[in-house]
Amino acid sequence: MIKPFPEVTVLQDREGVNHQVAQLLPVALYMTDQDGLLTFYNEKAAELWGRRPRLNDPTELPFCGSWKLYHPDGTVMSHAQCPMAKALRYNRSYKGEEVCLERPDGSRAIALVNIDPIFGPDGKLEGAVNVFYDITSYKAMEEHSRLQASIVESSEDAIISKDLKSIIKSWNHGAEKIFGYTEKEAVGRSVTMLIPPDRLHEEQEILGRIYRGEQVKHFETIRLTKDGKKIPISLTISPIKNNRGEVIGASKIARDITESTRLKQQLQENAEKLEQLNSYKDEFIGIASHELKTPLTTIKAYLQLLQRELKEETQQQFVTTTLNHVSKLTRLVSELLDVSKVQAGKLAFNFEDFDFDELLKEGIQAIQQTNQTHQIICEDCPENTLIRADRHRLEQVIINLLTNAIKYSPNADKVIIHVTKEENNILVSVKDFGMGIPSSELDKLFSRFFRVEGLPPNIQGLGMGLYISNEIIKGHQGKMWVESEWNKGSVFYFRLPLS
Repeated sequence: MIKPFPEVTVLQDREGVNHQVAQLLPVALYMTDQDGLLTFYNEKAAELWGRRPRLNDPTELPFCGSWKLYHPDGTVMSHAQCPMAKALRYNRSYKGEEVCLERPDGSRAIALVNIDPIFGPDGKLEGAVNVFYDITSYKAMEEHSRLQASIVESSEDAIISKDLKSIIKSWNHGAEKIFGYTEKEAVGRSVTMLIPPDRLHEEQEILGRIYRGEQVKHFETIRLTKDGKKIPISLTISPIKNNRGEVIGASKIARDITESTRLKQQLQENAEKLEQLNSYKDEFIGIASHELKTPLTTIKAYLQLLQRELKEETQQQFVTTTLNHVSKLTRLVSELLDVSKVQAGKLAFNFEDFDFDELLKEGIQAIQQTNQTHQIICEDCPENTLIRADRHRLEQVIINLLTNAIKYSPNADKVIIHVTKEENNILVSVKDFGMGIPSSELDKLFSRFFRVEGLPPNIQGLGMGLYISNEIIKGHQGKMWVESEWNKGSVFYFRLPLS
């Protein structure tokens, strides 16, 4: 037995069916009468306009439900100039035209309109229908793609895409410039035409990483040009994925590093030559310093003998002045010899246990005897501070710091030493009240042969004392540093482990 059809709701008129269908459409749609008065619109149109205009209302904006309209170039479009107005005016269709819509909240969208006039049975114009949709995202992607294409084409680097069989799919101007092949010659061929036979294994390794979704960055290798020339290049390769996230190919950026490779090699060669010359210089300083010490010792001995024999005070003064200059020269030669030893890693230390307080007093006494302009004050100096160190080398550090403190504070009258005994260390500070050191130069102060800029011409030196002192402290597993302000003085610190 055949069952009857189920009952269905029958719409009373065709217009109602059309309106119901229009509401289900995924695109915006609206209709007007022959005068441009809105007679119908669907929900998509209201969403795109950002408003719900009243139907069959002569006070509403005519021809379109948009708040404001603009031409594609951004100039204002009156509603009387819109495609719907022209369709009604000239009784013709307008397809594929772009219009910029502005919503009441100020946001904008680009719409693609398709308008057809509606004629009655008598052929008389009754209105028009506009089916339009938002292409804002599409236009943005189109502009982005155009911009990317422009960047790719204008790039000096070779930008190439290939599939997973290594077949070239795209080839920019940079690739043509670097490798010599035109786009027509390269596209459709295997990328292996650029790879030397002994490096073909690299392509398989790269493809393996691309299959795994990895990126290859700054891979330096050799590739072939059209004329067979080998050139060094740097490769960056990224996987290309489809909308399902599957790897379907790779994009490759190749940069010709011929010039940078040449400069790098030249820089390496220059560095090696400089290192060799530097070693010759250090060797020369070491030999010269060692050879100079013997005659200086002899000169000093004979001057001391001469000083005992001379009776006249003027002659005695001449010899004393000469001895002072010989002592300065001897210290300079010793410092040069120490620098060469540091550079050669041969600065030796003779460790022994001794009282640091006694060493400090001897150093202060030695400097105080020859410098009457400044009083050297030792604050809170602890007694019986046993330390294991090289006595001679630590005395060298103390004398250097005290000498510098006096030299670089010519308008002051004192230098303050402070000694603090910590749990496992001893901390020593030497404070002067001189010209100070600019903050920009503090980090270079312990460098070899460095001197602060802008010093008065009467303050001389070669910039070796602090360098040697710092190396001595480091050789004792200690640390040296400085705190200073320009025109306010400096405080030099060093910390040493106790025995």
